[in-house]
Amino acid sequence: MSALLAPADDPEEEVGGARKKRLRTVPDPPPRLAPMPFLVVLIGLLGIGLAGLLMLNTSLQGNAFETRALQREESELAYRQAELEIELDKAAAPQELARRASELGLRPNPYPLILRVPGGEVQGDKKRVDGDELPGIVVKTPEELAAEKAEKAAKKAAKQAKKRAEAEERQRRELAEQKKKVEEQQRKQQQEQERDQEANR
Repeated sequence: MSALLAPADDPEEEVGGARKKRLRTVPDPPPRLAPMPFLVVLIGLLGIGLAGLLMLNTSLQGNAFETRALQREESELAYRQAELEIELDKAAAPQELARRASELGLRPNPYPLILRVPGGEVQGDKKRVDGDELPGIVVKTPEELAAEKAEKAAKKAAKQAKKRAEAEERQRRELAEQKKKVEEQQRKQQQEQERDQEANR
């Protein structure tokens, strides 16, 4: 019978009137684990933990790169959106609409017709518009402006050419008159010389 299962008696017994201590067995110490397997398990757990941390760190870095790339793309798209909104605002501006309408040949009508919506009644007289009724409102296209500029430059060049031609003609006339005067003076001098020679004979 083991000491654990033995009935718990009083360790002191009386034998012949004297108390005598009785010996009893000490239980076996609990079995101890060997240090080597414990260290292996501990190192294995640390290795798994470090590998997990490394994988977590790698995935976080990958996510950080992807986040940065997405943020960059988002900012580029935000700039592009702002540019497109500015272009849209420019295209919707009244001056741009008027320019494009003029480009298509449309002209402002100073005689509008008014349509009453509930009854469909049209008020006003229909009049054809030639396009010169309101010249200040007509927005000219770049081609029209270039044509006008070229026309003005051509007129200016023609005017200058005419002035130059007139100046040259005036110079020619003056030269011709001077030549005529010189010839007349030479003829007079020659006549005078001939007279003098006849008089000396």
